[in-house]
Amino acid sequence: MNIDRKLLEQIKKKVQEELVKKEIESLEYWLSELQKVYSKGHQTLPELKSDLRQFMDRMKNRIQTLKTKGL
Repeated sequence: MNIDRKLLEQIKKKVQEELVKKEIESLEYWLSELQKVYSKGHQTLPELKSDLRQFMDRMKNRIQTLKTKGL
């Protein structure tokens, strides 16, 4: 089966656009979550470190979920 070169380029472009869109959505989500941590106005370093640790753990859990179960 021979796929038309123009069609193949259109498909590649569409896939690339979708990947960029999903990456932007993901980065916007995590940025908003980080802004929530920042806006808490921590009084002590241990409070900040605790919230940052929770944030990192959430990110690690999400990465692990995607690696093992996919979307």
